[in-house]
Amino acid sequence: MAKLPPKKSEDSTGDWLNTYADMVTLLLTFFVLLFACSNLDETKLQFVYQAFQMRGKYINPIVADQGDPNAEMNGGITDDATNAGGEGTMPQSYPEMYQYLAEFIDSNSLSANVSVENSAAYLTLRFDSSVFFDGDSHILKEEGRQMLVKFAPMIHAMDPHIKKLTVVGHTSVGSSNVSDWNLSSLRACSVTNFLESGVFENLTVPVIDPSKFSVKGCGNTEPRFPNDTEEGRQKNRRVELMMLKDDLDLTDSDVIQDILKHDWNLDTEPFDEHNPNKDQNPSTLPDGSADKIVDFIESKFKGDGATHVGTMGPGAIDGSMFIASDASDTSGDEG
Repeated sequence: MAKLPPKKSEDSTGDWLNTYADMVTLLLTFFVLLFACSNLDETKLQFVYQAFQMRGKYINPIVADQGDPNAEMNGGITDDATNAGGEGTMPQSYPEMYQYLAEFIDSNSLSANVSVENSAAYLTLRFDSSVFFDGDSHILKEEGRQMLVKFAPMIHAMDPHIKKLTVVGHTSVGSSNVSDWNLSSLRACSVTNFLESGVFENLTVPVIDPSKFSVKGCGNTEPRFPNDTEEGRQKNRRVELMMLKDDLDLTDSDVIQDILKHDWNLDTEPFDEHNPNKDQNPSTLPDGSADKIVDFIESKFKGDGATHVGTMGPGAIDGSMFIASDASDTSGDEG
């Protein structure tokens, strides 16, 4: 009788993998159950999302100081374009707003047509007119409308901190028969009307309180670049949204100079304290220069709310320090 061949021993070296796979599956199921029973902290997820989006360029003050129970009162951001305040992704202070806008412009490849500037008294959004209008036209293009829609929630989030929003139209020197004064003013009005219309996604109200709007047409009188090249002329054709900050220290010379520069066209750059050629003696400056005005204010108001003579108001000011105009008429108005 023939013998049966001996049975070959089975290879059991892979059995542990089955046990390991079962354990991992059970662990995964366990963590899914834990996650399903937990409360999701959406705020923390927003912080994580923001950290990746901003790539370190913007730090949320709440994250930076979580030990402070009042941290939410010191800043905060909001996702909701109709609710300025709270937590989310919209900045609620001007340094945050500047960083946010700069990142937004860069990440959306808008830097060729849009720029942002943060000065002592103003945050300014500057748009090339070509984005909004065709040549010699003040009719807002669809491209311009969509551009404003992108920035509307950011501006709306800052509404409580905006004292005044001035929409400024600028043209450049050209051969057109259209009046530069009319064109710049009408373009500023077109942008203002659209911002006030409230026809934005997630917005049922104007971008800011309508009483804060102001419109200004400068024609070609305030170029930023020389008008002797087409590139310079194109850059001078622009619309600016100038947001005057609500909480200003009016004893700060930088704030005063910024307001004098933008509202009164008194340029202070030749006398900037960082300019090596600055004349340190205000009395030698030309009459009417911004620094002479700033020096006069600082000599009377030291930031403590009182003047040198210890009283408040115009009565405390020595009128002899003002420079009298040769054209002054002291006889009074007729009639």
